[in-house]
Amino acid sequence: MTSTEQAAVCRPTSLLLHLLAACLWLPSLVQAHDARPVAVTIIEVLPSTFQASLRIPPTVEPRNFPSLVWPAGCERLAGNEGALPLWHCPTGLAGTNFSLRFPQFNPSLATFYRVEWLDRAPQLAILPPTEQAWQVPEADGPAKVLKEYSLLGIEHILFGYDHLLFVLGLLVIARTWRRILLTVTGFTLAHSITLSLSSLGWLQVPIAPVEATIALSIVFLAVEISRPRHYPSLTYQYPVLVSFSFGLLHGLGFASALGEIGLAENQVLLSLLFFNIGVELGQLAFILAVGGLALLVTAWGLRHLQAATLERLRWQVDRAASYVIGVPASYWLLERLGG
Repeated sequence: MTSTEQAAVCRPTSLLLHLLAACLWLPSLVQAHDARPVAVTIIEVLPSTFQASLRIPPTVEPRNFPSLVWPAGCERLAGNEGALPLWHCPTGLAGTNFSLRFPQFNPSLATFYRVEWLDRAPQLAILPPTEQAWQVPEADGPAKVLKEYSLLGIEHILFGYDHLLFVLGLLVIARTWRRILLTVTGFTLAHSITLSLSSLGWLQVPIAPVEATIALSIVFLAVEISRPRHYPSLTYQYPVLVSFSFGLLHGLGFASALGEIGLAENQVLLSLLFFNIGVELGQLAFILAVGGLALLVTAWGLRHLQAATLERLRWQVDRAASYVIGVPASYWLLERLGG
């Protein structure tokens, strides 16, 4: 083996050590795996009179829970003893601005607004973390639902690190493009089924054990990846069975996130469809990015390394992937079991 090849083999080992070191501080970031936005629901209970509620993801500490800042000209009605105060906006809400005020700091979360009217379809909007205020527009149509729920789906998968790590594990196990296509298709079909059934209220499962089992599914893939390729594992022989089985659980996780926001009234199927499409688009973007990087590394290895050296390189990359996937997933599993 030449000195160049030896160095190439050492690089993955060095990379593995750095990845392990990085994983040691991953637990401090695991709270960021919950990509749910702050969901603001404003309901018109009487003409020009509204109530508002906030759904805040568990990543926000109670002492930093935000409050909703109402538009100028709206006043809180006195004598309202209900849990949700009534606000009267005599000139309506069109053209007015809502915002959130955090007591300590803005945790860089997106904000989802939903206004339910007495006489027309709800209005929807999703604001990225960089935007602090939302101006209520005129009435929305189906195109607004298409855009907003697609963006919600894309955001949820790209910032849902537990789901991405599971997909990464599937890619490492499937290896070839044909097997990747079958495996990812199985995952897509499975989570689409349970996402639809749960979102439409036809399947009700407690979310806490589901979230713990999702973390367990990632740990399971990490263990499988750490085994030698010649190990007679059912996972390596039929990865589509694993992707479909655990995909049913991941679909329930997607439905939980969507449930925090709710489906657009009178456009339930449309909002569900495009949330799922957004999830698939984000998943496809991630697969193409990882697959493209893998192709570049493989092409370099075929050009510069002998077959035996290249095989060792692949084994080292698999080991690194098993730690990158397994360490945060193990933390999530313990955290969710404890919760």
